[in-house]
Amino acid sequence: MKTENWESRELIFPLLDPKLFPPERLFYWLALPRNPVFASPDPVAKMFIAAMLKGKKAQFVYVGGSTPGLPRIITPSLVFRHEPEGRIYVVGYCHIRAATRVFALDKAMVIWSRN
Repeated sequence: MKTENWESRELIFPLLDPKLFPPERLFYWLALPRNPVFASPDPVAKMFIAAMLKGKKAQFVYVGGSTPGLPRIITPSLVFRHEPEGRIYVVGYCHIRAATRVFALDKAMVIWSRN
């Protein structure tokens, strides 16, 4: 009777947590060219472009991701799209998550403040 040695099996076939390894399609998406966007008629895109060019923070509510509706504050580093006339994204340092994140602009809502 053969008994299974779990320690050696885990060395050969490690148990991979899918949350630690993104899906394969994400790797292909990350490899696509990022074409900078410096002008847009969209007010949300304009806000991110201005913040990116001035090195300022941008505040918004994101209705996508793992916590929809969570207010975010980011310092944008790039506003881009993969294809001409395609979806616009912003990448930057998220001060809420303390990490670099990418956001789709069609899922972002501007928080207007009176100053």
